[in-house]
Amino acid sequence: MLSDTPHSVFSPRARSSNRGFTLIELLVVIAIIMVLAGITFGISRGVQNAQARTRAKAELAVIAQALGEFKSTYGDYPWVSGDPTSTANAEKLLLALTGFATLERDSTSGNVTLVEIDSGGARKSFLDPTKMSLSQNFGNPTLAADLTGIYFTDPWGNPYAYVYAKSSTATTWESFGYVLFSEGSDSNSNLGSIATDGIIDPDHRKEDANIDNIYSGE
Repeated sequence: MLSDTPHSVFSPRARSSNRGFTLIELLVVIAIIMVLAGITFGISRGVQNAQARTRAKAELAVIAQALGEFKSTYGDYPWVSGDPTSTANAEKLLLALTGFATLERDSTSGNVTLVEIDSGGARKSFLDPTKMSLSQNFGNPTLAADLTGIYFTDPWGNPYAYVYAKSSTATTWESFGYVLFSEGSDSNSNLGSIATDGIIDPDHRKEDANIDNIYSGE
């Protein structure tokens, strides 16, 4: 015969119904939370990287358009040799596109060089630098020297790489145009012979150091 007397809270049945999580159950819950957090972080990081690449392509397009206008004005692109990823090259690129440097041909040697402009008067700027990502605030420069240390930067904080080595010391230049790119999220590139001949072949793009590079026009 069943008893109508309620179970005591001290009975085994009551204790089993009110028990807390076991250690295994807690570990399972923690593991699930960690997996979900990892998935969320991965998606967020992927979105951020995609946004950064989109911004880099847009800024490269602005620089490329400005380079085209520079060529229309002076007859050629800014002649800049050396390591494309160096801040020195990046500074010269900014000087040229903001009207603080121009192309001049030496009357004796006939060599064309990029020459800084420090004289007063109006300058022709080919883009608005304040709309771009820069290493430092552009301010209100009056001399080329005021722009020392300032250059265009990609979303990862590195200078946009530029080279157009048609100077007298770069006789092997084979490209019809300049080389302009971002090293991408790994901030790395294996330049190979790009700095001397301007040719970017498919094998170069597939190398581990270059696979995330973003080239102008892509």
